[in-house]
Amino acid sequence: MKREKPDQKAIGSSQPPQSLDFSIFLDDYLNDAREGFQAINSALLALEKDHSQTEHLDEIFRVVHTLKSASTMLEFSSIVELAHIGEDFLDRLRKKELPITQETIDLLFEVVDTLEAMVGEPNAEFGMRISELKSTTCTEPGRSVRTPQSAIEDSEIEDSAIRNPQSAIERIETVRIHVDVLDSLFNLVGELIITRNRIANLVADTAGKELKGALTAMDRLISELQEDVSTARLVPVDEIFQKFPRMVRDLAREYHKEIELVLEGREIELDKAILDAIGEPLIHLLRNAVAHGIELPDERQKRNKERAGTIKLAAQRAENHIIFHVDDDGGGIDLARMKEVAVRKGFVKAEEVESLQDRDILNLLFEPGFSGAEEVTGLSGRGVGLDVVRTSVRKMGGTVEVATQKGKGARFTLRLPLTTAIMQTLMVGVGEHIFAIPSDVVLEILEIRPQDIREIQHEQALVLRHEVIPFTRLNEVLNIPIQENQRELVAVIVYRGDQFMGLGVDTVLDHTESIVKPFDPIAQQFKGFSGGTILGDGRVALLLDIPTLFGFETLREERYST
Repeated sequence: MKREKPDQKAIGSSQPPQSLDFSIFLDDYLNDAREGFQAINSALLALEKDHSQTEHLDEIFRVVHTLKSASTMLEFSSIVELAHIGEDFLDRLRKKELPITQETIDLLFEVVDTLEAMVGEPNAEFGMRISELKSTTCTEPGRSVRTPQSAIEDSEIEDSAIRNPQSAIERIETVRIHVDVLDSLFNLVGELIITRNRIANLVADTAGKELKGALTAMDRLISELQEDVSTARLVPVDEIFQKFPRMVRDLAREYHKEIELVLEGREIELDKAILDAIGEPLIHLLRNAVAHGIELPDERQKRNKERAGTIKLAAQRAENHIIFHVDDDGGGIDLARMKEVAVRKGFVKAEEVESLQDRDILNLLFEPGFSGAEEVTGLSGRGVGLDVVRTSVRKMGGTVEVATQKGKGARFTLRLPLTTAIMQTLMVGVGEHIFAIPSDVVLEILEIRPQDIREIQHEQALVLRHEVIPFTRLNEVLNIPIQENQRELVAVIVYRGDQFMGLGVDTVLDHTESIVKPFDPIAQQFKGFSGGTILGDGRVALLLDIPTLFGFETLREERYST
């Protein structure tokens, strides 16, 4: 794509309007183009499913025409040329001069993909590709296509209102803010909270009535600022969901499978940082479901299933978490086959494999290198890329769960915090150290005596309302010396899903709002901690990674409905 550099001398001079440097609108152009391509892909997928829904052609035409007009203003002549070719082809489809078939839809996908590539790589040369698409779409002998210059002239006439500054000002209701600016504001709010906590700690015993009133007012303002900034960072999960139908569609065609992707919870909003980080794990799970979870159509028919398999990607809110489910109604996970591979590849010894529980076998799915190409068919392909899924989810303070039934399908569940920067925590003391526990994993707190702790099968346990739950002392896990004559301690009952554990600590200090700072890459090698927070007195408290520290990933075989 060729584009002449604007004459910098003309900027700010008394030159005609067409000499202005419209490149200042490039960010808006790219954002609008990205949204437009997503809308086109959604419309094409719907049209591919039902050729009678010709109203989708109007939506595609509108987006392509908008892209052509914007590209005209920025003098992207190659994009204008191909967009105009696409308009002509769409117009023939709308007038029923050409039938809507799989071939014509595939051609539309090719045009859109090329346009998207041209927008993403402005310095690449697409002349030959444009010529190929032009000859393919113009099926009638001797048919001519208008020149880019004529398209530019038409666009300038049709879209002259865009350059009317008064009408543009009247339409402005929102502004785009770069995510880096929001990240900076979010960090500043975090520093304000830390400073507020320190001030409150310094004047706790000496503050007069007026100073306490001022601190209360400051606390309210900081809370409102935090809420506003956090809200500004929220985006609907549909921002990534809408990219998956096209991916699944292309993968299904590649593997010669028939697959329907169902999306639920698209309107749920999530912190931008979490949304960006969850994209890669979801891609791995969807790829596995398409390539190895769903069977081939003929095989499904032999099993009395519909030829087309179903993959469901769903998002839902649960208190302070967001949960993603990736379900498929394929062949499920063959545990017996997994045991064979585990022994052959040296993950477990032959004499130990039969004593392993199902959850231990399933846990091998997340080990790097567990599945190889030769084992894909026998294992339904599970394991490829799943180590990346678990690593990414753990970095965000989340967990992974697996449910499966052989022959019926599998479900992967990702449970993530709504935000990883500011969270409610429970501060506990162990010896001379203070640690933070995320409040969302704390069920209750109770004082216990040493005789309340039982030993069952060489493991410590705590009887809680006639239920026996595992118990461990945090000082033993972290190798922290404490006084031997301690008679009483506090049990913090933590949970994840249907798993519970009693965690013994010396003292419980307070519930507080904490700003969690992630570790640098070197410190990330220390397992069991997911970051740190600065206390009101300036000390640092480490945030305990409860799922990693106590193995709270729940992997089980069960029945479920997809």
